[in-house]
Amino acid sequence: MKNIGTKIAAVAFVLFAASPAFAGKGGSAGLIRSAIQSGSVDAITAEIERAESLMCEECVGLVTNLLEDSRYEVREVAAWWFAKRPALRDIMAAQFTDELATGDTIKTRNAADFLGRTKTYKSLPTLRAAISRDVGAEAKVAMVRAVKFMAHKDGNPVLVTAMTDGNATVRAAAVNAWRDIRGQQSATAVVGMLSDSDATVRAEAATVVGAMGELSARAQLEAIVVGDADAIARRNAAWALGKVGTSASRDALTKATADKSGLVRMVARASLASLK
Repeated sequence: MKNIGTKIAAVAFVLFAASPAFAGKGGSAGLIRSAIQSGSVDAITAEIERAESLMCEECVGLVTNLLEDSRYEVREVAAWWFAKRPALRDIMAAQFTDELATGDTIKTRNAADFLGRTKTYKSLPTLRAAISRDVGAEAKVAMVRAVKFMAHKDGNPVLVTAMTDGNATVRAAAVNAWRDIRGQQSATAVVGMLSDSDATVRAEAATVVGAMGELSARAQLEAIVVGDADAIARRNAAWALGKVGTSASRDALTKATADKSGLVRMVARASLASLK
């Protein structure tokens, strides 16, 4: 994060002078440093949360470094800490938005996690462009995660693009995130994922279309419940048919009550009972 340390130090100085109430409200730079040295995610999280209202030059530097930690939980709590400090957050968000557009896989991942956790909505246009960049799956999953956390409908294009990605983990994350967008009206974008080559993606898609009551998915759900090779996908399809199906799904669910998987049989029976 080029030059970010100098900018943060300057803003932090202003905050120290203008907002003395930030100081001494819990935690300390020393405790944060000790938690980092322990290597424990739980210890780091506890100390960052304890320092929710603490402002000091050293703690700003310590928490900034955590934004590049290899563990998502650590990056997340560090971003949460910055979200409590709008002036610092905005400086970091500007830098991370640039890295989202140009960084390698790790820098892009870190940038997306910060922007998502701090709900930097103005980064959504950059996220929409960045999801098509040639970066690794880890970065793309982080971009999808950012959109899911922000839950804004302007993130839908990110998810639609991610659903076409060559990596199944990215596709599954995008499908999973779809129903978390506020005001999402339809799951039609997810229906096609019911025929995905990856079983996890199919299972996620069945859950989403069921939860959103997407009636247009009925025929594909019936095909999954009676013929998919994956038991989790069959189970999820059976559940979804109970949510979106009508009496037209009765035959498929009746067949599923004889499935070799006990879970599928149980869910199919429950869904049959719920049909109109």
